[in-house]
Amino acid sequence: MKRVFVTGVSSGIGEALAWKYLSLGYEVYGVSRRTPHSLLNEAHFHFKNFDLTHYHKTIDIFTEQFAVLLTQGAELVFLNAGISGDVPKLGVDFNCDELEQVYAVNVMANKALMDCFLGAQHKPAQFVFSASMAGVRFREGTLSYSMSKAALKALAGVYAQEHPDVFFAVMGMCNVNSSLSRQVSFSERTKDFPALHALQQRALSDGYMVSPSQRADDVYDIINNVAGYGLKTGVFADIRDLLKLKTEVANVS
Repeated sequence: MKRVFVTGVSSGIGEALAWKYLSLGYEVYGVSRRTPHSLLNEAHFHFKNFDLTHYHKTIDIFTEQFAVLLTQGAELVFLNAGISGDVPKLGVDFNCDELEQVYAVNVMANKALMDCFLGAQHKPAQFVFSASMAGVRFREGTLSYSMSKAALKALAGVYAQEHPDVFFAVMGMCNVNSSLSRQVSFSERTKDFPALHALQQRALSDGYMVSPSQRADDVYDIINNVAGYGLKTGVFADIRDLLKLKTEVANVS
């Protein structure tokens, strides 16, 4: 049976990806700080509680049931977990400890996990990153999140050059109705940042936000047809652009 590994599995896209791959008959191995109660009774779901801020202890994940991920390999690794920090607020109001915590989860933990998997005898075929336009298009009030997502994009890009036998899918997940997006959309401070306020108004409009399960379906379709969607290893892409391009090509055909 094929195996997948998912971080941030307790909610949002991570939880939706777990359900998606369970429905397809995969063994799903998930980690998160919070317990994904909805998944615990699934026979092919394996969970380990782990706080990714402790990235220097990442190897401790791969014990007991999770040891098989390194000894026999995983087909896919979803590096999905992420935090935004106390956004929105001005950059001068973030202290270095806050930035380090976000960086630990969004960047260093992913590096540590990749090193574990890439050092195993059987490498994953694909790493899939939950990236963000915040790491490309910078908006005031988002320093902690933007810095970390820009670094994540660089991390994936460099590893893609160094490991040409593995595909690194780097996608901005965009407009997903998750706790992370709601933190900005429903913060009282958002009104003080014009670009974020405009984003908030779009988020509140009908049909703009998509469900985590819809985005999990989109991710599945894209990573199983990277050429058809025009996705390149290690290169960031906005998932909305990928979906739009595929639709346009289909209409022309």
